Amino acid sequence: MLHAFSIWVRSRRELERVAIAAGIGTVLAWLTYEIIYLINPFEPRATTSWTASFLIGIFRQHHLHRTLAFYKSTRSYSGSLSREAAAALLVLTIGIFLNFWLTNHWDLHHRTAWGICLVSVAMLEYGLMKFFVFRVPEPESWE
Repeated sequence: MLHAFSIWVRSRRELERVAIAAGIGTVLAWLTYEIIYLINPFEPRATTSWTASFLIGIFRQHHLHRTLAFYKSTRSYSGSLSREAAAALLVLTIGIFLNFWLTNHWDLHHRTAWGICLVSVAMLEYGLMKFFVFRVPEPESWE
């Protein structure tokens, strides 16, 4: 069943594949965040939970995007993973400051801040994955 799903996803256009991989990753990231937030004893709790779940998610998101969205990448798996880790440092830094500001200065609920952080870095992450992490031989049409 997973193989059939993978084949179906790979038959879609790039932007659709990215959206599917991101959707799956978002659900898994949400679950990871909720579990970490529940057991996290460190303050500021929302920001440290966001940071821990983001760090865990680097590997998951790389694998999802590598196998579903950018499967034509010419980079080795380890090469794209090391680039993903470097790109993630930029996104993580932005996310930490944004999450801390939203939860501690604006006093937003931690789940609202999580969602805002996710949406705020999504386009940056897509650009980094497409142009820095994975090198695809020929750009696909947006048609």
